[in-house]
Amino acid sequence: MGFSYAGSLGGAGAPVIRRLQTGVTMYEGQFCLAGLVAGAGGHVQLGTVASEAFEDQQPLLGFVVAVADESRTFVKAVSGTQQYGNRSTYTTTIATIAANQGTGLTGGGEVDVCLALPMNTLIRAPIYDTVWGTALTELTVTTGNADGATVTHANDTITDIADNLSTIYCRSGANRGHYRVNGTGGANANVADIPFPYAIAAGDVFVVASCVLGLGGLDFTTGIDAIDGDNNMDAYYPVYYHEINLEESGKEYAIFSLWPSGLAALTSS
Repeated sequence: MGFSYAGSLGGAGAPVIRRLQTGVTMYEGQFCLAGLVAGAGGHVQLGTVASEAFEDQQPLLGFVVAVADESRTFVKAVSGTQQYGNRSTYTTTIATIAANQGTGLTGGGEVDVCLALPMNTLIRAPIYDTVWGTALTELTVTTGNADGATVTHANDTITDIADNLSTIYCRSGANRGHYRVNGTGGANANVADIPFPYAIAAGDVFVVASCVLGLGGLDFTTGIDAIDGDNNMDAYYPVYYHEINLEESGKEYAIFSLWPSGLAALTSS
C-alpha cells in the first residue's frame, strides 16, 4: 500500500470516502487528481509529479483505498515503478463495462477515494528514491567536521535539493537519532544551519529526504504511490509534515496533511 489513512486532526474517527469513476487505470495507494481537465471521462485521474508548468494540473483530491469495480486484479509488482496492490482497469469498451457492473456499480473503472481534506486528513506515505521500493541513499562521511554542521560524503548520485526543503538524519555516529533541516543541499556535501550536538566524524552515516517537519513540499515517485525523497523540489505540492521517520533503510515514512494551498503545485525557483 502506498498512501494510506492515518487519522484526522479534527478528531473524527472515520475517513471521508467517496466512490468515483476513474479516467485511467489506477492502483490502491495511488494519489489522484480531479478529472476536470484531461480526465478521459472520469471523476478522478492519476496524480502527477509537480512541475513549474502546473497551470493545467487539477487539484489533489485524495488517494485510492479500494478498487470497487469487477475489473479488480491483484498485481504482485511492476519492478521499479509500482507497488503491490489491487488494480482498477480503465476501459471504454461497452462489453467490458457491462461485465464490470456488479451490484450498485456503473461498469466503468471505479475506486473508493479517501478525500484528503486540507489540514484535517492525516496521510501516511512511504519515502523512496524516485521509484517504489528503492531506499534512500545512505551517506557515509568521508571528512569529519568539528562544528557538527557539514556532512561531507562521496555519494554524488543524490540530488541537490532546494535549500530548507529537506531533512538530514544521522543513522550512525555520535549524533545518531538527531534530525536537522538541510540548509544547503549538494551532491557531495550537506550543511545544517543549526549544528548537530556533537562533532561529525569520518564513517558516520546520514540520510537526506526531500521533506521537512512543519510546512514543506511533496512530490511523488514515478508510480504516484510514495513520497519521492530524492527530489530537487524545484516544484512541489505544499503540505504540513507532522512526522518524519528516517531511522531504517527501506522503511522510511512520513505523516502529513495537505496545506490549504496544496491543491496545486508551487515552484521554489
